[in-house]
Amino acid sequence: MIVYVDNKEVEVFTGAKAVDAVRAAGVKHAAGLYDAYGNEIAADSPMKPGRKIYTAKPES
Repeated sequence: MIVYVDNKEVEVFTGAKAVDAVRAAGVKHAAGLYDAYGNEIAADSPMKPGRKIYTAKPES
């Protein structure tokens, strides 16, 4: 399935967690993980097709 990490399109397996998507995007270090609304999310947060996550809090 296709998801987005820091606006980069990434393909991950069904059942992937946020941390799996970050790894697939090639991110080495992330201080935190955030959803599209700037809310901090857990590394084990489930991914859905088209979900957007960020490794830095998005600007409002």
